[in-house]
Amino acid sequence: MNFKEIIRDKTRDNLCKKLLAINIDCTLSERGIIEEKLFNPWHRKSLGVIKINSDSPIEYINIVKKPGGKNSPPRWWNYFAIPAVTPNSKEGYFEVSSIRKKSFPVFGKVTSIVWKSNTNGENLANKFTQDAEINSLAFKLGDIKVQSLHGNPSGYSIEIEFARSIRSGLLSLSAPNIAIDINQWSTINKIANLCFEN
Repeated sequence: MNFKEIIRDKTRDNLCKKLLAINIDCTLSERGIIEEKLFNPWHRKSLGVIKINSDSPIEYINIVKKPGGKNSPPRWWNYFAIPAVTPNSKEGYFEVSSIRKKSFPVFGKVTSIVWKSNTNGENLANKFTQDAEINSLAFKLGDIKVQSLHGNPSGYSIEIEFARSIRSGLLSLSAPNIAIDINQWSTINKIANLCFEN
């Protein structure tokens, strides 16, 4: 194994292995495809796409990284893409995000989950608030943001930033704490299906 491979960020590889381990049929897509542009602004970098081949409203996952700076560690976002026909106009745009309330800022334990939204997302936020499985997902995995997509691509996106541990350093080569079980995968799919009902 050469040095370049040793230092390569393997977050995408690790998540794909976790999905395969719970019998989700998925593959690593070739690099440079257009799906890598989903929520990938100039100051971030897509690590590539995982194609979901199993029966699921989720078609692919785009893994995006923001490199660490002098005083901040690197960050990773996982965008679960749900293609659908949505109006080109953003009048119906909705956004729902989790807020993980902690017993003490930054280092405290998560004690509860609160969902905030724009006006169009209020109904969805109420459903999330009343759903124990969805709250557990945010509690265990990390911050979640759900939003509609208008234009190209169109549909919906579920963003998950897996929670980092206190030990996550500035020089982490790959995202720490990448973990997902079959119940959590089912809950992510539940969120995807609720997007169609909003």
